[in-house]
Parts: sequence; structure tokens; C-alpha cells
Amino acid sequence: MTIQDVAFDDWAASSITNPLEFGLVELMKDKFNINVEGQHYFVNQDNTLVPVWDLRSSGENAGNPNAIIFAEKVKSAPSPNGPENVDWVELKKLSGGLANQVYRVDSVKGQPPSTVSSFVGSVCVLLINMNFFVVHPRQLCKCQVYLELLYVFMI
Repeated sequence: MTIQDVAFDDWAASSITNPLEFGLVELMKDKFNINVEGQHYFVNQDNTLVPVWDLRSSGENAGNPNAIIFAEKVKSAPSPNGPENVDWVELKKLSGGLANQVYRVDSVKGQPPSTVSSFVGSVCVLLINMNFFVVHPRQLCKCQVYLELLYVFMI
């Protein structure tokens, strides 16, 4: 089992759904040494959902106005761990200064429901995965790795 699997099981067993809620933040910090470094969400740009990683509000990038990336998918592959896990993806920067590329791998769960009411503004989805933010592709030492706990998939 990976750290993502164990962390997901702990999260799913708790009554907390918000990954920013104090109890879950403390559990992840104490048990796995995972810090809240920012937020991942989707914004609607020209009727397209655009993934955003925003690390400007907390952690080592707090206060850095460039610690954000709006990205688009380059390619994806089904998770080798089964269809209940979201695809692994490579994304490239549309704008922002956090990175030029993002790789989402080792995903645990996270599939949104197959249908959603048009009256719903967001859907609760539990997901844990590993993200690699690459600033300079040929200098892997500049790569930052974060474990992501995501619970809101914007519709």
C-alpha cells in the first residue's frame, strides 16, 4: 500500500470531508507529515473546466503571487490501479508561475458521479494523488512533489 492508500482510508473513515478542516489537517500532519500547501480547484474559462493549483495562501509559497498554475491536459492514461481511480495526467501551463508542467500520478479514488443535477454547484469527491510540479523539465531537482487531498470537483 502507498501513503496515498493509507491516507485515503483514514480520511474516508473519518466524518470530515473538507481537507482544510482542522481535524483532518492535524491527522495528515501528525500521521503522514503532510502539510496544507494550497488548494486545487477548477474554474470555468470559455465553457471549459480548467484545473488550477493555487499554492499562494499557505506553506512555503505563502504570499508568493506567482505560486499558481492554470493548466490544460496534454495526455492521460487510465490508472493502473483500476477504474475507480482517476486517470494519471500530464498537463501544461496555460498561465501562472508555479510550474511549466504538472503530472498527476498514483491517484486513489476521485471519480465524479456519472450524472449531476444542473442545480448543483459542486460535487463532493474524495481523491488523493501525487502531483509533480516541474519548473524546468531538464532540471528535475527543481521538481516539487505534493500529496493532494481534493474534495470539491466544480461543475
